[in-house]
Amino acid sequence: MIAKILSDNLTYSQVNSENPKICFLHGWGGESSNWKNISGEFESIALDIPGFGKSVPFEKSFSPKTYAEYLIDIIPDSVEIIVGHSYGGRIAVHLSRLKKYKKIVVIASPLVKVDKTKDSISIFKFYKFIHKLNLISDEKLEKIKKKYGSEDYKNANKYLRDTLVMAVNDDLVQILPKIDTHVDLVYGEYDTTVLPQNGTTANKIIPDSDLTILPKENHFCLNSSKEKIIEIIKR
Repeated sequence: MIAKILSDNLTYSQVNSENPKICFLHGWGGESSNWKNISGEFESIALDIPGFGKSVPFEKSFSPKTYAEYLIDIIPDSVEIIVGHSYGGRIAVHLSRLKKYKKIVVIASPLVKVDKTKDSISIFKFYKFIHKLNLISDEKLEKIKKKYGSEDYKNANKYLRDTLVMAVNDDLVQILPKIDTHVDLVYGEYDTTVLPQNGTTANKIIPDSDLTILPKENHFCLNSSKEKIIEIIKR
């Protein structure tokens, strides 16, 4: 694999072919090297999604759909298959609505928003509510966000925090039935970050899809199940 900056002069990638057939998209907080044990099996390109890895970060927030609309112009035209892990899987779904790919492979991705119990109000939600009533300042709310937010949220800059919020609220239920390409769904049996039931639900909604549950696997399965993932991409 060799390093290459793409045509936007911002996005870093690792590529092993002048005409890659597969594009790999990493998950939240990841980078192109996450695919190093898989991408070498194919004529491929692996991106550092802008804001992550070595790519130049944007000074604005992007939804998964906006990322897809941006990346579609810099992903090589030769690419026939998009493979996305977790957050990258969301982007892959949106890319499939912009271009007809041979297929997409979605690994451990939260495609369906999970409903939370309506009667449970978190401390964070409470503070957001009283902020709307102007009972606490913006500065106070920002401190509370850092205290009660997830590790991904706390470790992100302002723009990526807003990007993460957009991702969490990106419910693809209305899009999944309209996907007109084949989708391979891959989920870990013991994944507590994205439950395998997410894949089961998506598989019922997407017209042309296959679901693979990786036995005893968790969310970070790219290395430990690399042989199976390679097999799924090739089929």
